[in-house]
Amino acid sequence: MRTLCLLSGAALAALPLLASAAYAQDDDEIVVTATRAPARAETLPAEVDVIDIDAMQARGVVTLADALRQAPGLNVIAAGGAGQQTSLLAGGANSNHTLVLFDGMRINDPSTPGSSFDAGEDLLGGLARVEVVQGTMSAVFGSDAIGGVINLIPRHGGPGALNTRLNVAGGSFNTRTGGASADGTLGAFRYAVSAEGFASDGYDLVPRRMSTFTGETDGAWMATLTGVFDYQATHALSFDLLLRQRRAQADFDPFPFDFGAFNSFRGEDSTLEISRNDLSIARLGVTWALSDTLSLRTTYGGLRQKRVQSDLGVATDFYAGDRRFGDVTLTWSPHAATSIVAGVSAERDGVNIAEGFGVPPPMSFVRADRFNSGVFVTAQSAFDRFSVTGAARLDDYEGFGAHTTWRVGASYNLIEWARVYAAYGTSFRAPTLYERYVSFGNPNLDPEQARSWEVGANAQLETFGHARGLELSALYRHSDIKDLIDFGPLFTYDNVDQATIDTAEARLGARPFEWLTARLAYVYTDARDEATHAHLLRRPKDYWSAELSATRGALRVDLAWREVGDRSDQIYADDGFSLGVGETPSYAVTRLALAYEATANAELYVAADNLFNVAYEPANAFAGAPRTITAGLRARY
Repeated sequence: MRTLCLLSGAALAALPLLASAAYAQDDDEIVVTATRAPARAETLPAEVDVIDIDAMQARGVVTLADALRQAPGLNVIAAGGAGQQTSLLAGGANSNHTLVLFDGMRINDPSTPGSSFDAGEDLLGGLARVEVVQGTMSAVFGSDAIGGVINLIPRHGGPGALNTRLNVAGGSFNTRTGGASADGTLGAFRYAVSAEGFASDGYDLVPRRMSTFTGETDGAWMATLTGVFDYQATHALSFDLLLRQRRAQADFDPFPFDFGAFNSFRGEDSTLEISRNDLSIARLGVTWALSDTLSLRTTYGGLRQKRVQSDLGVATDFYAGDRRFGDVTLTWSPHAATSIVAGVSAERDGVNIAEGFGVPPPMSFVRADRFNSGVFVTAQSAFDRFSVTGAARLDDYEGFGAHTTWRVGASYNLIEWARVYAAYGTSFRAPTLYERYVSFGNPNLDPEQARSWEVGANAQLETFGHARGLELSALYRHSDIKDLIDFGPLFTYDNVDQATIDTAEARLGARPFEWLTARLAYVYTDARDEATHAHLLRRPKDYWSAELSATRGALRVDLAWREVGDRSDQIYADDGFSLGVGETPSYAVTRLALAYEATANAELYVAADNLFNVAYEPANAFAGAPRTITAGLRARY
């Protein structure tokens, strides 16, 4: 069956009416994440999904995690409901193989063991769109981009002196959320500021099937404040400032240690919480247009991450991470179809970690920093029906030296409405400070390395009386990852694992009527340990999603469904004790959203998540959210 599925995926990807960057995008959608320069998504030899934040908020979506579920192939695994830890597994790779950027700045947490990004505590306030590029991308952005890159792009000032937005909503579990923003242009000055908050009493994260379930709720709250400011000093010189502050807090339930085994029992603790989960970002940029085709940009900034776990009001674990960065980038665009971006970057990470207070195993401390630098070049050009991209990067990390990555790709329009593309590249992930310097760490770790290739095609057919009435797409990708960091025979971190990942994807979009749009996507993933051939944990073999969107007059209806297939996981019995590795059952959830345009500037909406109140576990021993009803008002002036 495995061989049949892989061959079927390869056959689909070879057909001229299949695989595309993003079937839901407009023809002229411009993206920047794949090559660092603006490019039409449909010309890029990469899988790109663009998530419009206005569209998400119009459907009652509040959190970043829920918005990211719109990208097929991006596995979003939440340890419960809103506010809980959420991992992002792009392209079937690990969560620490997904690089997350904020307007091009890396914001993966340097203080976590794997330096991964937790998507569970972020709201959508201040964002305009999210670009998701799956596939190997280290040649463009450096370490961590083995599975893909997610770029959170903020809103900038719009036309006019003042544009305002207001969003208030409430719903199940005593959930309250609200946000306000203002943006505009005052001569040479543009601004965009926003504030958003979320609070919920939550529900019990221990599944009802377990004897340790008590019904004790695990709530969360989050708040974000974002400011983006641009000043055009002269025709050639401009300045920009970006600021973002996120604060969050969440209750959760533990996995106490029993008999010396890790995660051996799933328990309940009404006093355990992440009492702080704060992220601050700041960046100052200067852009100098040297000519009509050549520009120079330099930026300087940093981030600060602080996360504290507490029990009975006493801190038991403390994680603090800092990052300072600077870069200089030169962009040459001799004409619309060609651009070359070259640059140098420097970055220093520092961590201060203390964990294990009050519970075994013994306490561990890490206080360390490191410096790394990089030089890169990306290029893209189009010639009639043919377009090519290329990227190369050299990173030099303190502790293990230089590492080179590269990526090449090409896209060819077979005819006006159909194209094929292919890409090949390498990626790496640098060992984290935690992995190198914790008490069971290894300062001599090598970076994890990956090679990946993908092929695909897409088509837009004139049907139902529309130029793009029917859209077909599919993709096939193969990745080999070696020197994966895990615990070795002496229970210390070591480069001991290898993995192989095969992914096949197909999408269908149809617009049978002017007022109705339908979409369907399927993703097949076979991710295995190379030595044991065991499936990697929490990668569903089969993933389905479907959506219907209808607009008639002032009323809009969105119906969405997704099914996540069986997947390997750490299994916990109904009594809460670990059974070792096994299989977590599949689940399917449905979402219904209704919106009514009451006036030209105001819209009322109601949304039901998990419409049929399905009991499921996104990760074994973590309860998925029961049916949740949210009603709200959105206004724009």
